[in-house]
Amino acid sequence: MSVIIKEFSTKLIERFIQEKCRLFKLLPINIKIEHVGSSAVFIGGKNIIDILIGVPKHEDMISIKNILTKNGYFEGHDSHEDRIFLASTKEETGEGDFHIHICPIKEESYENFIILRNFLKNNPEKAQEYLKKKYEFAKEANFDRKKYKALKSVYVSELLTEAKNRALLRATNANGIENRSKI
Repeated sequence: MSVIIKEFSTKLIERFIQEKCRLFKLLPINIKIEHVGSSAVFIGGKNIIDILIGVPKHEDMISIKNILTKNGYFEGHDSHEDRIFLASTKEETGEGDFHIHICPIKEESYENFIILRNFLKNNPEKAQEYLKKKYEFAKEANFDRKKYKALKSVYVSELLTEAKNRALLRATNANGIENRSKI
């Protein structure tokens, strides 16, 4: 399947809010629902809406997955030990579809989603750089979705490392420890 990068649409935010309300009606009260991914930081992309569901414990992932698969979601191929991936369609997802990532709140993967989202929201120049890279990766991959995802994954890892380093630097400075990188 090919990848097409599209401009951001505010309809994606509306769709997220609608789906978040639906999910809160289906799921237990002790979960967190977060908007992550490109649409959460108002940049273009495949215009798939990524939703992060944080659960208290690892074992809670299965019960949430079971509720969601009974309510129209399909388990995808991108599940890992620390997270479960679901999609709103069995076919390759496209514009306006949902990707759900279920993770325990204490897991690093959950924190990584939040750290990256917040970093891009707080650094619009980095978000725009990321969007530019998406166009470059799509072209470099000859619009092949699998190749595009591989290229993008490396870049996202680099962004996440930068986000974590900046967060660590801020925390260090907030604690009154000298910032030696300026020396």
